Amino acid sequence: MESIEKILAERRTYSAIQDTHAHLYAQMIFPLQGELAIQTETQTLQLDDQTLFYIPPQCDHTFHSTVRNECLVLDIPYFMLSPKELQNRSTSIGLTDHWKGIRNLLLNETGQKAALKKLYPYISYHLLQAQQPKSIRYIHEHYDEPISISQLASLEHYNRTYFSEWFMKETGKSPASYIRDVRLNKAKELLRHTDLPILHIAIQVGLEHQSSLTRLFQTYEGMTPSQYRRNTEYK
Repeated sequence: MESIEKILAERRTYSAIQDTHAHLYAQMIFPLQGELAIQTETQTLQLDDQTLFYIPPQCDHTFHSTVRNECLVLDIPYFMLSPKELQNRSTSIGLTDHWKGIRNLLLNETGQKAALKKLYPYISYHLLQAQQPKSIRYIHEHYDEPISISQLASLEHYNRTYFSEWFMKETGKSPASYIRDVRLNKAKELLRHTDLPILHIAIQVGLEHQSSLTRLFQTYEGMTPSQYRRNTEYK
């Protein structure tokens, strides 16, 4: 398999001839014009300028285009990838305003390998965030709302039993424990950095009653929320 030693960003076009290969480096593909058909072991997609696509190392992929096209392609050497990036599968990501900004940065730095090397940790962080399973992203975005296991399982298209087993392997925690920890950590943050009443904090982290937050702190922190706030007030 082909490998590379330096990160590279460049504009590329693709023909109607199907090309199948794999390589020892990762790629991020940002279509700029037209469409690109791409297929991996897990996905078959028609990429356009509203989608980017991540291809991990050693991933067999087939691509072609039957229309006039241009793509911005970022080639990422194996040694620059984090362990999580090496483990991840190919991933399509909607081109939000944030990713459009990253695309513009890459376009400005095309051919500037030193600048790209400095920029990549920032890109990598947001790539890993985007690659989080939908159910985990949902918990972090909706911890202040009621969340059911069935609801989370449906996001991953799993039945409830299999989802709980999968979630444990993915995070090392049960779904209920993960939700609890997210709420507890957010409550700690609010206690440290705001003067909000305890009841308001309980509601903001998805708990209906102040007593529920108090029990949570007493069980896992060995103190009440008020005691936690006093203990961290000057730290």
